[in-house]
Amino acid sequence: MKTLRIKGVQMKVGESKKENLPKILEHIEAGNCDIIVFPEMSLTGYNNNFSDTRTTEAWKQIASACKKNYVCAIIGTGVRKDGHTYIQCRIYTDEGKLLGTQEKLVPTEEDRKWCRPGEELRLFKYKGVVFGCLIGNDLWVAPGFGPYPDPRLSYQLGKRGAQLIFHLANTGIDQTYLPYYDINLRLRAKESRCYIVTVNAASIHGVINSPSGIMSPEGKWIVQCPLQGEHTFVYDLQIETE
Repeated sequence: MKTLRIKGVQMKVGESKKENLPKILEHIEAGNCDIIVFPEMSLTGYNNNFSDTRTTEAWKQIASACKKNYVCAIIGTGVRKDGHTYIQCRIYTDEGKLLGTQEKLVPTEEDRKWCRPGEELRLFKYKGVVFGCLIGNDLWVAPGFGPYPDPRLSYQLGKRGAQLIFHLANTGIDQTYLPYYDINLRLRAKESRCYIVTVNAASIHGVINSPSGIMSPEGKWIVQCPLQGEHTFVYDLQIETE
């Protein structure tokens, strides 16, 4: 068995790195975990108005902080490649190295006004644990956010050997989605037979509609943050390794 101490940061995501980067670095510098996870677009803000140069410099600062504090960080960010914008998560190891990236594969209709869908679902391995990353609508392909087919990405990850799925979200406050997101998380975890670590953005406008926390492969919450305000959770997750 491998024990991973996982920390999730349900933080308010501002419009720019000027607001977000200091908070991200502060949480990384606090250490006391193996893996720390931040919400969707938590670095650049949920928009297309970011500087490529300053974003690249912020990635370097995050990588350096991970190395200094012996922490692996999974952050949400915007990125531009070949003239196109993508919603992405980046994984920096405790050695300050980029383990890999995952682009959002099922952006919402609103997202697609300024970003492209990613093209590849990837697996990663860290400290003997195999995992994947999903971003926002990748997990639940929610009704009302575009007429897109559900590729059942969590199921695909489970079939390919993932033991753990990190889910970076920024869902907002529409409470009609609260039961949908909850049961969806439960059933996706059961179907994939994976733990799902979901980390949502806190809202400046009130109560969000999906909590940050960890869902077990049996479809039960192991740990769960309140829906209102900024919170963190820390949990020692035991996972079988070869």
